[in-house]
Amino acid sequence: MPKLALIIRHAGPETLAENYTSALVERGFEFCPLNVYESAPGFDKFDPPGLDEVDLVISLGGPQSANDCYPALRSERRYLSDAMSAGVPVFGVCLGAQLLARTLGGEVSPTGGYEFGLRKIWVTEEGGRDPVFSKLRVPLVPTLHGECFTVPPGAVELAFGYMLCRDGTFRRQSLAFRYGVSYAFQFEPQLTLNELRVWNRELADDYKLMGPIFDPSFEAEAHLREFAAYSPIYEAQSREMLMAFCDNAGLV
Repeated sequence: MPKLALIIRHAGPETLAENYTSALVERGFEFCPLNVYESAPGFDKFDPPGLDEVDLVISLGGPQSANDCYPALRSERRYLSDAMSAGVPVFGVCLGAQLLARTLGGEVSPTGGYEFGLRKIWVTEEGGRDPVFSKLRVPLVPTLHGECFTVPPGAVELAFGYMLCRDGTFRRQSLAFRYGVSYAFQFEPQLTLNELRVWNRELADDYKLMGPIFDPSFEAEAHLREFAAYSPIYEAQSREMLMAFCDNAGLV
C-alpha cells in the first residue's frame, strides 16, 4: 500500500521541491499537502489527517515565528508532539525545525541578524556518526532565517554555525538536531536551483533583512550564481540524506 507524507507548508514559495518529492515517490509515498498559509492573516486553520493515516510528517519553513500565538501554529506544535509520541517520524525544516524544537522544550529567539545564502556549517562528532546527517559530506548549506533554536532536552546536536549579526558580531547557533527518528534542520535540505530562482523572485526583500553591511543586489546575484554551480552536489547529498532518513525511520 502507498505510504502517506503530510507536507505542512507555511508560505507559498516554500515547497518540498522536485528533488525530494521524486525521491519520496520512488519510496512509494503519496502526499497530503496542508497549506497553513492559505488561512492568513489569522493563520487559524490547521486540519491535518489523523496520525493513524500518516507515515511521515514534513514541516517546511515560512516567515512566521515559532513563538507566534497563531492558532494554526499552536495546533501544529501539538500535532508534532502527538506524531512523535505515536512513532511517526518528523522532518522539520527552518520554521518547521523551530516548531519542533519548541514542542520538545527548546527555545526559539531572534539571532540578531538574517541569513539568506550559502553558509559553512560545523558538523559535531555526533553528526559525523549519525546514520542520516553523515550523508551531508560537504558542510555547505543554503540558509534562510532570522531566528534560531536551542537544542531541546533529550535531543542530539548534529551541526552548528555562526551568524554574522547586523552589528558586525558573530553568534553561534545550532543548525540541526536529532530526537529519536525525527530531525530538525535550520537550513534548507530540500532546496533546488529551480526553487531558489523562485525565492529570489518572490522573497527578494529578504536580502534587505541581512542589515546595512550587506548589499541586497549583490547577495541575490552571488547566491544564485554560487548555488547554480554547487546545486548538483548539494541536491545529490541531500537526496541521499532523505533516503537515509527513511531507512532509519523504517519507512521502506
